[in-house]
Amino acid sequence: MRLFIATAFPEEVLRGLNERITPIKTKVPPASWVRPETQHLTFAFLGEQDEALISRLAPLMEKELKSIKRFEGALHGSGFFPNPRHARVGWVGVEPEERFAAIAQGVRNAVAGAGITLDRAEFKPHLTLMRMREGWPPLSIEIFNKAMRDFRSQKFTVDAVTLYSSQLNPKGAIHTAVRRFGLS
Repeated sequence: MRLFIATAFPEEVLRGLNERITPIKTKVPPASWVRPETQHLTFAFLGEQDEALISRLAPLMEKELKSIKRFEGALHGSGFFPNPRHARVGWVGVEPEERFAAIAQGVRNAVAGAGITLDRAEFKPHLTLMRMREGWPPLSIEIFNKAMRDFRSQKFTVDAVTLYSSQLNPKGAIHTAVRRFGLS
C-alpha cells in the first residue's frame, strides 16, 4: 500500500482558502491544482509499503508524539518551490512553523525507527496548492503572491496526525485514513 503521514485541515479553513484561490486560477497559466478534499500537510511520504509496517510504526509514532502538545495553528503566507524564478510548486504556509516542524521531526524519527529511509530534504511546513509543468512568467508569480501573501485562515486545533493510504486514480489520488495518532 502507498502510505503517507499528514495532518488534515478543518473544512471551514479549507473553504476560506479555496475561496481565495478560485479567482486566481483564471488569471494565471494552467497548473495542476490540488483538489480541496486532498489538501493536507505531509510530514512523511513512505511510498509503497507492506501492511505489516503499520504494526511496527504505530508504537513508535505514539512514543514520539506523546511529548508534543496540541496547539492552535493557522494557514498564512505563500511561496513557491524551489523558488519563484524556477517555480514548480505553489504553496500556502502554516504557523507556528516551529510547532509543525516539531511534529515532522517526531514523525520522521518514528518512520526511521520502523526502518524506512526518507529523503534528507529540509522540512518546510506548507500545504501544496498546485504543481506546474513549466514555470510561470514573473507577472503570474506576482498575481499569485499578491493574492495569497496576506491570507490568514481562522485558527484551528492541531491535535493529531494521520497515516493515510493513497490510491492512484485517473481522476486524482484517493486518500483513506488508516490510523490516527493524537498529540498530548
